[in-house]
Amino acid sequence: MRKSTLIHLIKIVKCLEEAEGGWLWPTEIAKRCDIHRTTVVRLIDSRLSNFVDEETVGPTNIRMFKLKPGVNVEGIVKYLSVKEKLDAATKKGK
Repeated sequence: MRKSTLIHLIKIVKCLEEAEGGWLWPTEIAKRCDIHRTTVVRLIDSRLSNFVDEETVGPTNIRMFKLKPGVNVEGIVKYLSVKEKLDAATKKGK
């Protein structure tokens, strides 16, 4: 994983932690973290989907996100590092 991706993930998780269980729009997360909105949505979908609750609002399918209870930055970073090692080991074995 690239260093910039990890930094973005940590910023997003900290932003969601600061919301204290409240729902945030992707645009609001992007503004608070100074990351492009598309990047926020892509990272949540690809890397954080296990740790984030998602709600779709209204007929326009606007999405909102919040951290699941009991999730913290340290746990997510630990999970991602283990996942990276497993993925690397799997690629070597092929």
